[in-house]
Amino acid sequence: MPLNVALIGPGTLKGEKLLELLDESSLDVGELSLFEEADAAGRSLMFRGHACRTRPLEDVSADTDGLVFVCMEQLPSSIVEMLESLSAAQVIDLYPQRYQEPSLLVVPAINGELLGSIDSGRIIGVPGSATIAAALALAPLHQACELLKLNLTVLSAASEAGREGVEALATETARLLNGRDVDETFFARQIAFNLIPDVGAVQENGFTTLEQQVMQQLPAVLGAGDLELDVSAVRVPVFYGDMVVAQAETRQPLQLDEVQELMDRAKGVRFDRNARQAASLVNDVIGQDVVIINRIRPDASGESGFALHALSDDLGRGSALTAVEIALILAGEQ
Repeated sequence: MPLNVALIGPGTLKGEKLLELLDESSLDVGELSLFEEADAAGRSLMFRGHACRTRPLEDVSADTDGLVFVCMEQLPSSIVEMLESLSAAQVIDLYPQRYQEPSLLVVPAINGELLGSIDSGRIIGVPGSATIAAALALAPLHQACELLKLNLTVLSAASEAGREGVEALATETARLLNGRDVDETFFARQIAFNLIPDVGAVQENGFTTLEQQVMQQLPAVLGAGDLELDVSAVRVPVFYGDMVVAQAETRQPLQLDEVQELMDRAKGVRFDRNARQAASLVNDVIGQDVVIINRIRPDASGESGFALHALSDDLGRGSALTAVEIALILAGEQ
């Protein structure tokens, strides 16, 4: 039976990618409604061979049914309250931290079974792309040897900040290569040819918003409430992609001769222990719908633990694809 689908934010990077993935998916879409800010509304976007005109956010109705994808980070409080009150629609939000009541965080390859018993009206949250990359890489190892303590370093691309971040990097790079100075910048500091040691606003506790997001989301997705977790994030001058560097302490030693088999059975990841060289974002990862894992190695101290690098296309394997996977499960198509 066809499902009515609403997409809030088709002009964002994540919304644009989600619409593309929906177009290519097997989801049986009845009526498609697209909503964005009033000054951009009225655009005509193609979906499965037909033009669909975007409408202003204010047109989102309390009577909306079917599936609602939310791809905008900043929403008026009235729209947020409406999303929380929808009774005939299932909301899948790519920015779940906006709600008073915690949403159900789902990465289908890891905890998709939760969708079978979700309460009516409960919002389904899609974790951030860095959380998704870390969760997919670590889940099979957590199941095998139980993570006790985890240190993550997240290398975050300009796209994490949306279209404005990508455009800022492109503009700054072009100016510098043409011998011109960078004036004002979206990131407050030059991002081209630079590293910025904070991703998001720094909170009172010293962590940035992205670091706090991963610290809250990753244990929930892995089902590891007792995990000791520390996260550091760095903005790097690449357009797209995530790299997560993980160092873990585990309850049981990791048997390296079993790792390849574990990864071969896991969903959403690819690991080749015998690869001649490590994968890189530009050459091997962008455009892939899996997290690619490099260099799983034992802890240098000889204790139980391991380290690894995980790389992911933050759009192609990140929250947009995860949202579509959730929708397919809800529709009974996976």
